[in-house]
Amino acid sequence: MFKLDRTVHSSGKITDFKKESDNYKNMTFEQIGEVFSYLQSVAYNYPIDKPLKMDKTIFSVR
Repeated sequence: MFKLDRTVHSSGKITDFKKESDNYKNMTFEQIGEVFSYLQSVAYNYPIDKPLKMDKTIFSVR
């Protein structure tokens, strides 16, 4: 059975989350959306100008 290595990640502290949110306080919703789309493109490894699309052919009715 595999064991989870708990030394790699930590849940963090409340003060750390406050520091992270300070970066976004003065941004508009559009700017936050741009940051979110950039982070998604990095996480899922696709070009930012060509976002992924769902393949809807599975849901088609015959």
